[in-house]
Amino acid sequence: MIIQLAAALLLQSMATDTLVDNALLVSGPEGAYTVFFEEDGTYTTNVGVAGNWHVDGDQFCVERETGAANCQPLMADLAIGNSWTGQNANGDDVTFTLIARE
Repeated sequence: MIIQLAAALLLQSMATDTLVDNALLVSGPEGAYTVFFEEDGTYTTNVGVAGNWHVDGDQFCVERETGAANCQPLMADLAIGNSWTGQNANGDDVTFTLIARE
């Protein structure tokens, strides 16, 4: 049991490390914007949106300063250029793409 828990925590850490080390391009009905996740559990964007993030089990959750929030499945084995669909904190259908952090 302890080994399984440690393995799960390590996988979560590896997935979030990839998000913190890079950036996330979000494309949807509002246009496109880039999200920068920080190690301290905060995030900012290039369009002035900010908030907090955390992991809840196998879910990666964000909450904007406005209170809008959403959780998505935590993606393992992410690499630059990987894209997937989901919903942003407003509930809009969007495409997420992992990009290099500049």
